[in-house]
Amino acid sequence: MHTIHSQIFAVPAPAARSLRSFCRTGLLVLTLATAGIAGTSGFAANRVVKIAAPETAAPGVELKVPVTVSTDAGAGEQIGFFHADVSTDGGKTWTGFCYAQDVGARSAQVATFVPGPAGSECIIRVRVAFRGGEAGDVDFEGKKIDWSGSWENWKSPPAKYAIIPVVAP
Repeated sequence: MHTIHSQIFAVPAPAARSLRSFCRTGLLVLTLATAGIAGTSGFAANRVVKIAAPETAAPGVELKVPVTVSTDAGAGEQIGFFHADVSTDGGKTWTGFCYAQDVGARSAQVATFVPGPAGSECIIRVRVAFRGGEAGDVDFEGKKIDWSGSWENWKSPPAKYAIIPVVAP
């Protein structure tokens, strides 16, 4: 089912008479249909995956990084899978901090960890599958999920990464 959104605006009297005349001829309906507007929602879904990471981290000082995920696609779409890991050794090892399923249209988690020594990198990786809506199983760009490819291998999309260099104070 598609929704047509309308916008109300003021039209000066001379233009309004022309518009009424134009509408009576049915050309407005024809114009909308040929422009691809009639029968479409005019609404692009916003699927957001945000990692609010700092630019750098201090060695040995606990860090809390919020991760938020949301969709406004409607029609039953929700966050079907929300997976998130953190690495404090440049990606050699990973610790999961969120492996949630069917969490609704919005969710937030916080990665809490202690960065390694100066010169190392902390990495947060997040992958999300939006499911249950008209688009089917999609990533944050609205593209179909490749379950055995990009999903399984943590590639982008559906994965997003934040790399945080650890620097001496």
